[in-house]
Amino acid sequence: MRIRNIWYLYKKCDIKKNKMNRNIYVVQFGTGTTINLLPLAAGQLAARLKQEKEFLAKHNLNLCEIVFRRPEDPKEVVSKMVNAFIVGFSCFLWNMNISLQTAKEVRKRFPDALIVAGGPSIPKDPELTEGFFKQHPEIDIICIGEGEEVFASICQHYSRREAFSDIPGIIYRNRITEKFYRTAPEEIVSMDRLPSPYLDGTFDGFYQEYHNEFSGIIWETNRGCPYECAFCTWGNLPSRKIREKPIEQVKGEIEWIGKNKIKYIAMSDSNFGIRERDIELAEMLAECKRKHGVPSFISVSWAKNSPHKILKIADIFKKSGIGFRVTLSLQSLKEDVIRAINRINIKKSSFDIIKANYRSQRLYSYTELILGLPMETHDSLISGIEDSLSESVFEQLYIYPLFLFPNTKIASLESRKKYGLEGKIIENRYTKSKKSIQVKEFVEIVVGTSTMPKDKWIDSFVICYYTLALHDDRLAFFILHYLKKAFSIKITDIIIYARKTAFKKEFQILKKSFLRLENTAKGVQELGNSHLIEPEHFHGIPYDPPEGIFLELLMDKQLFYSEFLQVVNLYLEQKSIEFDCAVLKDLFLFQDAVIAHPNGKDNELLHLNYNWIEYFAFAFNRKGAELCEKKHKHKVVDPKPSYGDTLRYLKNSFDVRGVPAFNNIYDENNNLIFPM
Repeated sequence: MRIRNIWYLYKKCDIKKNKMNRNIYVVQFGTGTTINLLPLAAGQLAARLKQEKEFLAKHNLNLCEIVFRRPEDPKEVVSKMVNAFIVGFSCFLWNMNISLQTAKEVRKRFPDALIVAGGPSIPKDPELTEGFFKQHPEIDIICIGEGEEVFASICQHYSRREAFSDIPGIIYRNRITEKFYRTAPEEIVSMDRLPSPYLDGTFDGFYQEYHNEFSGIIWETNRGCPYECAFCTWGNLPSRKIREKPIEQVKGEIEWIGKNKIKYIAMSDSNFGIRERDIELAEMLAECKRKHGVPSFISVSWAKNSPHKILKIADIFKKSGIGFRVTLSLQSLKEDVIRAINRINIKKSSFDIIKANYRSQRLYSYTELILGLPMETHDSLISGIEDSLSESVFEQLYIYPLFLFPNTKIASLESRKKYGLEGKIIENRYTKSKKSIQVKEFVEIVVGTSTMPKDKWIDSFVICYYTLALHDDRLAFFILHYLKKAFSIKITDIIIYARKTAFKKEFQILKKSFLRLENTAKGVQELGNSHLIEPEHFHGIPYDPPEGIFLELLMDKQLFYSEFLQVVNLYLEQKSIEFDCAVLKDLFLFQDAVIAHPNGKDNELLHLNYNWIEYFAFAFNRKGAELCEKKHKHKVVDPKPSYGDTLRYLKNSFDVRGVPAFNNIYDENNNLIFPM
């Protein structure tokens, strides 16, 4: 097909006679919340187009500033566009709907404009693309893979009225016949052929003008993933080979990070730490920290089987004062689940070694499991949770619901049918942002499978997130581990028992919190509500379920501990386990004292009858002592008092996920003895 067939629809305009500048717009909307990061994908497209300076001038083309501000009304964006000739959209989970609605408005105002869409959220499988084009007639072309070279070619071909058929890596529509054409696979280019938007000036004026609107940047040092995990968008990348950015380019970008005082970096590398040179990059970042005081925190997707390199990198970050978390991404402990999702790149034995090494270095780490994976049952998930719960305060367990992301193997019709995956479209909201947006975004969540029916999915949702609220947010961390150490009681067993008992005994606070989780799960299944929770007293800010429940229980801390103590007593009695009531009361007193609270006192005295601090030394990766009677008096101080201000508490004690919100405890000589 020649492009002239499309041109017929454009009122037979003769662009050669049009001497006005025709504008190219690259659009990458953020979330509209506080989580905005510098729009790297759009920046890369723009940087590549800037290399065609002569071509742009020859064809009266002007590359406009990147559009990143998320509007309340798509018409608002389009009203500011002038003479739009080509508009490209980078589409992700957080901006899919706003991008498509804006594209519709572009078509209305500029009927002759070419509209191109790319990004991981645009469906690219043959079984889905035709339906997508029919549903969104405003879209002319879909970019299948990496976009820099492809988008530049599209702009060139369209300007010259040339056919699209020889551009690899696209799907395009013939507007006359309404037929769709898929071209040959994209040629994967070397990273040294791609310019950096940080170094070529693309972001310079842009960032200086709008820096207050960004929380940080996305940064990549390589592309590609050697693995093919079924649930992950990286698992469907066009290339398994890892391609590295030239080291000089990386050095230049780190210097840019330093000069522009970038505090937060979200690394887009799929496996940072997999390459030997990643250690060198960590050293460069540490030097940047020493020289410029930044970055403050780096979010990383770590390599799966490179523990020694990761430990070296972690040590470098730790010593330089760069914040980070080490991720241990198991997803499930059940072998047939691992095979079903093709997560065969890490073994449980390797995981245990890695975890022990991180613990020895006192490094914050977290293990990831996923709720709703194929072949997973309620019992196997609970068993996996129990095995993953750590006795160290430096480790956490994250449990994410399974989302069916576009273009992943698990989201295919074949996988849905094979594993009985029941999906529900829900609003895609973001934690720590109370801002409501007019154009909502959505994501598909698995709410039942052939091995975990919908009722069992609700049970799993409640138990796993309640467990994390008490254990990983440390509200009952020391209580649970005492019961486990002293009486061999599984943590998940006491949570399951607490749920049953809360309704039987009409425990006000426990019942309310369990119902909160149940209703949230049912709202997801039946109504498509968000799975996030807006805890009472925290200004409508949504949180992941464990954090939401933790914060609600925290505000009723005294009643919660009173009811939970009764639950523990009843459980021990039912199991005919001998115990000392005085020990339990003292334990609960200690647990209550160490947890920071929005209404906590600056300074109060704590009288204990047992050596709990020495006993729980194991939680801080030290040798714990035997429990013994030891009467003593401690001073309890909130290091960051909030004076009743819950927003202040969130900032002071709950801003960094996983870092315990502990009070400081001093001995009679005013020595800090907790946390260790």
